[in-house]
Amino acid sequence: MTPAFLLAVSVPLMQRLFPPVPLEQQLQQTPILMLAVIECCLAAAYLALWRAAPDFRAFRALGIFFAFIGAQQFSQYFGGHVPDWSLRAIAGGVLAECAGEAMRIPHRRWARLFWPIYLFVSIAVWFPSLAFTREWPMPVSEIPILIFIVYGFRRGNARDKMIAGAFLFYSLVRLTISGPVQRLLGIRDYAEIGGWHWQYTTFGITVLGIVTLVIFVRDLIRDRSEKQRLAAELAASRAVQQVLIPEQLPTVPGFRIQAVYKPFGEVGGDFFQILPMPEGGALIAIGDVSGKGMPAAMMVSLLVGTLHALVETTASPGQLLAGLNRLVQGRSHDGFTTCLILRVEADGVVTFANAGHISPYSNGVEVECENGLPLGLVAGTAYAEASFELNAAEQLTLVTDGVVEARNDAGKLFGFERTASISSNTAEAIAQAAQAFGQEDDITVLTVRSVAACA
Repeated sequence: MTPAFLLAVSVPLMQRLFPPVPLEQQLQQTPILMLAVIECCLAAAYLALWRAAPDFRAFRALGIFFAFIGAQQFSQYFGGHVPDWSLRAIAGGVLAECAGEAMRIPHRRWARLFWPIYLFVSIAVWFPSLAFTREWPMPVSEIPILIFIVYGFRRGNARDKMIAGAFLFYSLVRLTISGPVQRLLGIRDYAEIGGWHWQYTTFGITVLGIVTLVIFVRDLIRDRSEKQRLAAELAASRAVQQVLIPEQLPTVPGFRIQAVYKPFGEVGGDFFQILPMPEGGALIAIGDVSGKGMPAAMMVSLLVGTLHALVETTASPGQLLAGLNRLVQGRSHDGFTTCLILRVEADGVVTFANAGHISPYSNGVEVECENGLPLGLVAGTAYAEASFELNAAEQLTLVTDGVVEARNDAGKLFGFERTASISSNTAEAIAQAAQAFGQEDDITVLTVRSVAACA
């Protein structure tokens, strides 16, 4: 096709779609052109913000909406009545989507049931016999918009109420383009100032775009500030935990000790310590602090530091737990800490005390003992001690509740019986079995076996 042929075809088509507009009418509609440019700038601003913050999907919806509105306003200014009504039909559906997205309304897919009407009218207005359908999208789209506005006002969130108020303002202004409303109230859809026709809807939607832009930019700044704060807190918590969870286990003559720690999130509440004793053997502590993040990490830091200090004065597991309990009184913030402390002697005698933790397993059997209250609940709690002998062919296994409380897709717990049945396996095998079953909490497994049993 030659350029001359394309020109001969396109010029009549453009004249048909956009018939010449008298100069006087163009001057009167100058505000439409001005506001169309602003709306296109708003569309560019929203889409740019969406690209910078993809998780703010309201930016995308509003960017698409104002792109349609800008194109519709340009079409109206240049006399394209049919493209104008076609674009209005689509814009009505997009506006309803924007209202739901902006006010974060859940379960709003039902609003998309109206889209066949918007699409039908956007095509029907091109046929003169179906021109009567051109006003359908406005009252149809008002239904979901008004429902979303009610939802927005019913929430206690000031931000959602502000956005609901902005959409309510525009929804009322939008009624001025309805022929029945104009005839009922005897009004026009514009105000004449200085010979210029300022359309209520065009001006109202521009105000809506600016107001919502300010609200969303403020939300974005707050959201990013909060995420930066949480990221800094998470990094600090992780740094604290990396210091408190031993990367390399100490060597204890006569025993082989293995430990596996698998946090459920970025920062967990499990902890363990292995403290070799000068006379041989070791003190072993394992526990679980309720909560996550920096509060849990700080509580673990406090407990581990206190444990190291108390060990200088006593090696009694019961007295160590009593000392820890005194320390955490008033510092738990309605939480609690379970803890199990064992003293493993060089000759294999194990003395332990329990503060609400899962009992140890020896040779695949749960060791019976008096289970005291978790730390931080009751002041002055005494913790009874129990003893047993770890024979050369036996393994001592300690776990946190992340093992027994692992849950599969059917909702079934890993449980104590399954934990006991695999408690003679290696620490890594036990942790992997619980994790594969369905990890829902931090998993810590610690095993103690005499060197003679491993020979």
